[in-house]
Amino acid sequence: MTNSSKRLEAHLKLREDEYTRYEQFHVLVGTFNVNNRQAPSNILLEQWLYQVTDKEDKKEIYLPDIIAVGFQEIDTSGGAYIYDDKKKEDEWQQLVKKTIESCYEKNDKDNVKYELLNQVRLMGILLFVYVRSIHKNKCTYISRSSVPTGFLGIAGNKGGVGIRFRFYESDICFINSHFASGDGQTTRRNNDYQTIESTMAFTDGPTYSIKDYIWYTPTTPASSIPSTQNSSSSHQWWKINDHDIIFWCGDMNYRISHPNEQVRQAISELSTVPLQEKDQLRCEMKLENVFTNYYEPSIEFMPTYKFDINTDRYDTSEKARIPSWTDRIVYRSKRTKVTKDKEAEVDTIKTIHYLSADKIRFSDHRPVSGLYTVLIKYECDEKRSNQIRDELNREFDRLENDSIPTIDVHPRPPEILFTNVRYLDKPSYPLTIKNTGECVCSCTISPSAISPSFQSLIFSPPPPYLINIKEQQRVNISFDARLRVKSISEILILHVENGADTFITLDITFNNGPFGLALNEYSPTFYDNESKKYIYSIKEPSNSESITEMINDPPVLYIALIDTLKERSDLNLLYIFSNETQDSLDIIPLRDQIYENNYDFSKYATAELFMILVHLLQSLKTPLISFEIQDNIFSNSNITLTQSNEMTRAVSILVEQLKSKERNLFFRLLALLQKCWPTKEQIEKIDDESGDAFNICIDILALSILHDHLDGKQRHAFILACLNEEKKT
Repeated sequence: MTNSSKRLEAHLKLREDEYTRYEQFHVLVGTFNVNNRQAPSNILLEQWLYQVTDKEDKKEIYLPDIIAVGFQEIDTSGGAYIYDDKKKEDEWQQLVKKTIESCYEKNDKDNVKYELLNQVRLMGILLFVYVRSIHKNKCTYISRSSVPTGFLGIAGNKGGVGIRFRFYESDICFINSHFASGDGQTTRRNNDYQTIESTMAFTDGPTYSIKDYIWYTPTTPASSIPSTQNSSSSHQWWKINDHDIIFWCGDMNYRISHPNEQVRQAISELSTVPLQEKDQLRCEMKLENVFTNYYEPSIEFMPTYKFDINTDRYDTSEKARIPSWTDRIVYRSKRTKVTKDKEAEVDTIKTIHYLSADKIRFSDHRPVSGLYTVLIKYECDEKRSNQIRDELNREFDRLENDSIPTIDVHPRPPEILFTNVRYLDKPSYPLTIKNTGECVCSCTISPSAISPSFQSLIFSPPPPYLINIKEQQRVNISFDARLRVKSISEILILHVENGADTFITLDITFNNGPFGLALNEYSPTFYDNESKKYIYSIKEPSNSESITEMINDPPVLYIALIDTLKERSDLNLLYIFSNETQDSLDIIPLRDQIYENNYDFSKYATAELFMILVHLLQSLKTPLISFEIQDNIFSNSNITLTQSNEMTRAVSILVEQLKSKERNLFFRLLALLQKCWPTKEQIEKIDDESGDAFNICIDILALSILHDHLDGKQRHAFILACLNEEKKT
């Protein structure tokens, strides 16, 4: 599409009220953190999905045209996650289906039927979208996507999933997310939101790679990507903010920043309106740190977290968490008002009900649901559209020279320079784009060439940007420093549609320290035969007959960490990988000490030491078990996951192919894991705060040793086989 064509389509869209007929539809959205409970077989979720549809007289109901249901923390306990990944998902789908049938399909005279349009899952985060059967053939361009934001940006215990489709002529998107937990983790929650919004991409093509979208970023919503890689195909891409209608639900985990006693007192007095001013999500939205241009109506229900199971009592455990509205639904429309039937402007989205289901008590959360009227572009008058198109073409011909968009960028020239960036640093650069021209301008930021590092940049808010005359757009560009490179020098393009591009230089120099190295790139490891201890220093030891260079041993940093952890009595993997521990960890001080080559780790918590070890393994240039060995074992064999003896045999073959340094570290690591690996009884007794900790543990350990090469089930089976093999030796 040429620049002139893009400009024409953009202006045509601004006048779509003149050729579009809108119709009102009802959309039901629900969110529920089920606290790792199994889908109950003896009850339905009618209050959650039915109460919001009551009309004012209580004698009739609104029939939803679309039902979007989001779950968090679905039951993923034990080996079911590894060997029967879809079983729990199917159980919740069946419960939702039965609930919808009971609520809306029981009246046969109206012939009301619903069909599952699509579903998507990321570990414990699950989203279903149903539509009434009469609308099914008007749902096109259906796509789904997911973005993990958990540990290392790859763990799916936190993150978001999405489903988008075209409903009649409107593009609609549903997002379900689970953000970082913890009272003091507002910034982490904001980061989770920004990561999901900036990186989630949908396509009608056969691939769902965010890299594909980044490398061929369209300058206008729903543009076709250039067919650089395959000239025979061209696919459409959408980011979240490309859609006409967006509903975003989930356990967002924002808390009430107010003393616990006062919060509970206000709840007991049914006086919660003042608490909304202390609600972290409301405050962050007001500051435009998250959910810019999204809306949420006033909250008229009690805080939805945290309850004692099967009671109305807020948390009475030792932690006595502050009751909070963690479970939310917000929405956004590209045009907040439209002209319907050539009359006055009306709201595109209106909230009918926004409630929590206080009678559903098997979780420590209360489910939340909302019913909304949404004006959908029902049909377009092609004749009138073509008339407007001709008018615009004539107007553009007259104003061609006066309608060239221009911008001013500050700082000028824009030069992103990050120096001495350490592993896990997140430096940022503020950029202001001001529209100095005489027309609205649209711009986006993209790499000048294929760039693997571009996906590590986070733009807040994400492009594209539509900037009105004389107005400006502030953009914060941050970088997540986890790449295994020494430096980056690239050019970014600030592309102005129909105008002149601005080039942004990006220069980053890294100080990776011990991160991102290969094992043979570390300083030599020395052992003092006299004291029977390793020398925890990178300096060459003094000439002594008792000092020996251990050429087959791993780097001393790994030995120091593993030996320290082996002495800890509180090494508990289920605790380390619990949501609460992961969300509250701060390993930057420990990282900085390691940069100074100080390996005295006595003052650091066990969880911090274990996670820095995981980071070191994950950052290795090549995984502890090389891709070549993984391919030799898993790609060229008949190993199956259902036969544990086959996987155990594969582990034995694999160990024999490791180099001495890698094999030594591998066995030290297995010995450490053997010491602290949870028993079957411990796994079964995981408390409600760490229900998915065991699977997260397996996932992260497997990714640390193997990196992201094998599929998830192979990685999980490999880790378990390693530990079984270790127990036999």
